[in-house]
Amino acid sequence: MVIINMIIKNTSISIKDNEVVINSFLYGRKIPIENIMINEIKTINLNKDEEYDISVRTNGTSLPNYKSGWMKLKNGKKALVYLTNKNRVLLMPTKDFVILFSMEKTDEFINKIKGS
Repeated sequence: MVIINMIIKNTSISIKDNEVVINSFLYGRKIPIENIMINEIKTINLNKDEEYDISVRTNGTSLPNYKSGWMKLKNGKKALVYLTNKNRVLLMPTKDFVILFSMEKTDEFINKIKGS
């Protein structure tokens, strides 16, 4: 099991039993690997990749340096976000929505999910 913790305590993302598991206070969930668009996962910088930045908060928390919950992106897509830092963000598209997750070791996570 690989766990990469976000800066905010008690929020983590891991790969376990062919699922991506997001543990979070309000917006945690399990996503089967087969629902993730593996070849489209990448690291982005929301200061440069502005089409993935948040346009509207639909159900979540939006504070300085912390955004969590359901948002609509500038490109019109629905997203589940866990953001503390806009500079290094895991972009993980699924069949139904996009996940944005701030983390330092995005490359390590991407390699693990592609290997599962």
